[in-house]
Amino acid sequence: MFNHARTLLLNTDGANDPGPDYLGEELVPAAFKAVELTSPLLDVRSVLFGAQPDRAILNYRIYQLLSLIEKTDLQGFVTDLDPRITYKLGAENTLAINDTWEPVVSQYGGTLDDQLSLVGSPARPDFTGKSFYSFDVSVESASTVRVNRQTPPIDNTVFPFSLTSGLSDPIELKYTGYSFTLNTTSSLAAWTVSGYLRPQINIASFVSTFERLGDDNFAGLFGTQRQEPWNTFRNLWYNSDDAVYRLSAIVLALIYRTENLRVNSNG
Repeated sequence: MFNHARTLLLNTDGANDPGPDYLGEELVPAAFKAVELTSPLLDVRSVLFGAQPDRAILNYRIYQLLSLIEKTDLQGFVTDLDPRITYKLGAENTLAINDTWEPVVSQYGGTLDDQLSLVGSPARPDFTGKSFYSFDVSVESASTVRVNRQTPPIDNTVFPFSLTSGLSDPIELKYTGYSFTLNTTSSLAAWTVSGYLRPQINIASFVSTFERLGDDNFAGLFGTQRQEPWNTFRNLWYNSDDAVYRLSAIVLALIYRTENLRVNSNG
């Protein structure tokens, strides 16, 4: 079972299926092909999902945005495209659980006495669109440790380190907001560190950012003709005082414009 509005908002080939265990993953038709979007629509997506969004941030934002719409009387625009609601909303979704966003440290070399400890707080992935991170950390000598970031942006750096009172200074896990300390110089010690950065931009910030977009973007989103349903979405964006309805109007206009392009591109 699939929901077409969600599929359009994801706009990723159905063949690119990361599997059901991937964070926030929902069913997408295998035959669905990503729709080639216009520049104004790409600009709108960049605000919603970040510059180069990974699958994790797409899934999180879609869950967040569809949950928002579901609480309004605009939900009918979602079900008009497809009455099947196959995704989980609200607290039922694992994306709503705080533990989902905690980093995971797994040791694969050395002894249990060799410890890697995380410090810091998570960075905001909203602008880059990169939520998932994975590092391989391995002590190479008594004075160097290799930190290999295995997810974009890829990075592989050897850092010097030493122990003072049995503990190293913090060593950066790039682009995550986290660093780690070590209590060992054993060249056998090695760990993986992985997790997801939780998006942090709120509704008011989204609306504020969209207010700064140029007229060309809104012309591409709502159209230049007074056609439905885009006329309804346009009126909500320009005339409503409710931030939830204004953001919902942007999201629904994007969904319906993507569907319009999909249908027309297929003749």
